[in-house]
Amino acid sequence: MLSACLLSGLVLQASSIILYRGGPIAGSDTRYWSCEDTTLDKERAQRSYGQGMLLRMSPSQRTLLRFADLRRAFGPEKRVVNAKLVLTTEQVAKPGRIKLYRFGAPWNEGGGTGEPQAAPPQWSTTWDHQFFDERGRTRRWNQGGANFMAQTPSAEADVVVGQREIVADGLQADAQLFYERPYDNDGWVIEFDGDCAVNSAENREFGPRLEVQLETAPAKGGADLSVAYITRTPEYERYDNRGDAYVRATVGGHESGVMMKPGGEDTRKWPAKGEEVTYTAYVKNVGNAPAAGFGYQWSANFEPAHTGTHSGTIAPGETLPVTFKNTFQEWHHDHRNQPVSLKITPSAADALAANDFLEIQAAALNIGIWVDEGFYRKFAEKPNASGSSSFEDWIQWQFRIWNEVFMRHSHFSFAPDGSRESVRAGRITIVPTGTLKGGAHIPNDTPSMIYDGEWGFDSSFGDATGYIEAVRNQADRALIHEMSHQIGLIDLYQMNIDASLPDGSRGKVRLRHDDRVITRGWIDQFGGLMGGGETRDETLIPDRLPMPLGDTNSLVYLSPLFRPTDLYSLTDVFALNANLGFRRGFYGEFLYSMPATNLVRVTDRNGEAIPEGTLQFYQTINGEVRDGPPTFELPFKSGSATLLNRQTGLAAPFKTLTGHTLKPNPFGRLDVVGSNGVFLVRLDQHGQTEWAWLKAWQLTDAYARGNKNVYVHELRFNVTHRPLKPLDWALKKTAVDKANSSGANIANLLDGDPKTFYEAGGEVGDWVEVDIGRDRPIGEIRLVMTSDHNAFWRQFEIMLYGTGQTLAEAKKYAYEGNWPSAISQDRDISKADADVRSVAYRARPQTARFIRIINRSGGRGKLAGIEVRETEAEP
Repeated sequence: MLSACLLSGLVLQASSIILYRGGPIAGSDTRYWSCEDTTLDKERAQRSYGQGMLLRMSPSQRTLLRFADLRRAFGPEKRVVNAKLVLTTEQVAKPGRIKLYRFGAPWNEGGGTGEPQAAPPQWSTTWDHQFFDERGRTRRWNQGGANFMAQTPSAEADVVVGQREIVADGLQADAQLFYERPYDNDGWVIEFDGDCAVNSAENREFGPRLEVQLETAPAKGGADLSVAYITRTPEYERYDNRGDAYVRATVGGHESGVMMKPGGEDTRKWPAKGEEVTYTAYVKNVGNAPAAGFGYQWSANFEPAHTGTHSGTIAPGETLPVTFKNTFQEWHHDHRNQPVSLKITPSAADALAANDFLEIQAAALNIGIWVDEGFYRKFAEKPNASGSSSFEDWIQWQFRIWNEVFMRHSHFSFAPDGSRESVRAGRITIVPTGTLKGGAHIPNDTPSMIYDGEWGFDSSFGDATGYIEAVRNQADRALIHEMSHQIGLIDLYQMNIDASLPDGSRGKVRLRHDDRVITRGWIDQFGGLMGGGETRDETLIPDRLPMPLGDTNSLVYLSPLFRPTDLYSLTDVFALNANLGFRRGFYGEFLYSMPATNLVRVTDRNGEAIPEGTLQFYQTINGEVRDGPPTFELPFKSGSATLLNRQTGLAAPFKTLTGHTLKPNPFGRLDVVGSNGVFLVRLDQHGQTEWAWLKAWQLTDAYARGNKNVYVHELRFNVTHRPLKPLDWALKKTAVDKANSSGANIANLLDGDPKTFYEAGGEVGDWVEVDIGRDRPIGEIRLVMTSDHNAFWRQFEIMLYGTGQTLAEAKKYAYEGNWPSAISQDRDISKADADVRSVAYRARPQTARFIRIINRSGGRGKLAGIEVRETEAEP
């Protein structure tokens, strides 16, 4: 039943899990993302609410809600003992009775927030549309899908004004069904005869939560029929990137290739519009006893298409083909809109229902899967998270995670419901052990051009047994990463620059300054599956604003959407969507898409403009910042300048077949793998030398966000606005902290000895405050660490106030959002002792006496020292 409750003091058993968007999954490196919801509004029947922060329920509004990906979330062989849904109310304007019904038709969360829309966003679900298609392939339904609602509610109860949470108990039967038959999981529809609003999944931990108690279910033996894979014929060849496809040249000291002559560029890549294609499903008995036969139903474009039966006995390991013919449609604006599926109904007892159904998209990119006999046999020794012991079921489960989690839940302003691309296993082929060769583990290391990409599983490569045990019950991020390369995505981590030590060892920086290698670097803090880029959803941020590289507490960027994921980056999703309708063989060329004109705004770390100066740009070559003169210099005035568009080594701009144009741009002849796609930028200002970073993917992201003509990028430098004096005014001064720590503990902070440590409080709001004796124009505050360099508070603010002022009058001087990143990437390293490292915080000078550092993240910390320096007086 439904009832109201507060979550305070909730204690769950060890067998319990809580699912919400962005929540953890025990033992998994990929969090849970598949809580999906939207509002259907009868009065605004054309509007989509998929990205709205609230779900609205009233007599004219209903909510669709689904928790998908339950096999990954629950784990293998589970029985649901209890399940309840928790909704957090924003407002109950009118009391009433709420009812939760199982829903029986596919739908899509879609984009939009319910704002006035000229047309619903592509492939969104509204009151009038099951799926809206901007190219006229819309699927309408009646009365907000009312005919797909179950006849009886799964739960119902009264809701009153002032109620904080709504809890739907007794949903274990629904949850068990959704777990056992993922293809029947269309979630619930919620109706309410009052008027209320609850938090949507966009609020993550404050959105809908499914709380489930589980117990282990015994493994089932016997016959187990599985739809192992579906092929589509004819298949046409992709572009061939071998041979002389790439035209190579050295520009700016870096050799790179441009794919100007792809093989097969003049041949057909897809079936023609209206061409008859044949789908063949391979139904395999993956169990350990004979199967008695099955009935089957093909569906295409969401409609039943063909039925049949097979009445003969199917032995364990035996495979039967089942075929279906259909016409192909060239709907390449969205590869989610041509589903083709086969559902089988076993004639007798069958061990697993989850593998009785398989769906592909007709225009999905296809990956050829190869597995050698040794690997195949080893994998079958134990059940996996798909529910069976079958390698085929496991690889299809990985493809579902790839499509339904990584593709669909990587959300950005231009892709509010993720990528429109889809992928499918084109064929799963078992080959003799020893057949698979090369980096992709394919037969004889020779690609088959009918596949967009290929990947193999080789029992002789590395520790195959250890690999199988590691991934049997997990989303295999490394596999999905590698298969993403096969469809054109690059290692964005190629543009990550590890910081070096002063002697030039380690890291990727060799540039020297003051007779030592600089010790700065930049690893993307919020990188995605491909190792870099930006995963935060910037939908609510104006497209002309640059994305901050790190954590920020700026009000401009405060948004419940602007939080990192562990899925695809913005760059990745742009690449996938921009290349819809093009077969693969192309790789990384999407980096060519940049704004035509790029300006830089030069600021201090707080975003205040630096009036004038000269920037020096050092471009990476083969992934390193080498020692030597700058690639170019750029004077700036009034805080800004226009970046040079540098030559590419081509006589004229070149447009690839996929539509990306290599033309003069700040990086020149940009390598498609990104190995010359980073600038380290130097600024000398008032006796200070500081550094900033610019990466090619940032300009591609700006283009993706709509800045195709002009873009203003912000380069922030950690400088103050007047010359600094060398004296440390914190040395041997006094300090206090919130905990009233002992004098000895406080003294360790100010004794100038980096081998002693101040132990800091671990609660949010804990603070330590230094008194430098009198008011001074403070321009630098430096925090010093040795040994465990990451041990200080992860996030903190530095506040300043003067003699005669109160804390309420304090002004923010600096904010640190990620201390481990700062001490590893923005650090200075002592010449006397390489273990002594420090981070300086500089800003416009503030006249102050008291420096208070406030813990904003929680967690205990320690600090070896703090140094405070003043600037020269203002002229």
